[in-house]
This record gives sequence, C-alpha cells and structure tokens, in this order.
Amino acid sequence: MANKFIAEVDASDFGDGYTIRLDTDGMARLESEFGEFDFVQKVQIGLAVLAVKYIKAFLAVSLRDANGVVVKSYDMPLPLETVGKKCLDVFSLFRYGKDHEAWVADNAKKIADKKASDENPTKGTKA
Repeated sequence: MANKFIAEVDASDFGDGYTIRLDTDGMARLESEFGEFDFVQKVQIGLAVLAVKYIKAFLAVSLRDANGVVVKSYDMPLPLETVGKKCLDVFSLFRYGKDHEAWVADNAKKIADKKASDENPTKGTKA
C-alpha cells in the first residue's frame, strides 16, 4: 500500500541515488507559496500548465540526494517534460497512491461511466 504521506520516484538523471520525494512538509510549503488549491489544480491539469516556476518550486522541496537531503542547487539535465512527469508522478503518488498516468486513466473511466449512467439512468435497475 502506498504511503499517502510520502511519495518518491527515481531521479538518478540528476545524480547517483537522487530521488524526487514529496512529504507533508514539502506539500505544505508548496501550498503556502502558491495557495492550497491553486497549486493542486495546476498540477492535476498536467504538463500543459506546469511552468518552469512550478517545477523549480516542486524540486526545491522534493529533490533529494543519495543521503536523503533536499538539494539546494542543481542543473536540470533532463528535458522539461521528463522532469515535469516525474514531479506529476510524485504528486499523484502522494495524493492518490498511484502515478499520474494511472490517476488520469481512472478519472477518465469514472467520467465515462458517469456519462453512460446519465445517458441511461435505468441501467442496472430491475424492472
């Protein structure tokens, strides 16, 4: 079972043993900086709105070296899309216990099921 209070993905592209790890302290810092709902909403929407400032802020509280210490400075050797996906995965793991792709797929299924249910409200009921 995923620990909903700590989420971690490999970030070895930054260096040996590096991870992106989000915990409640890091999430609280992000919410304080950007607003509780504003940051969550932007992250949930996806890569299309993840500006560099959000990724940098996310990494500032979550990028850790092999000793587990938050890294204060780094070079971003990865393409923005790759770093953004890792940040989205960590956020989704922290919040929902599944990576971003699985979370999006689950939500798409829920929306499709609700739409089908709304179109056929008697489906599944006995006559």
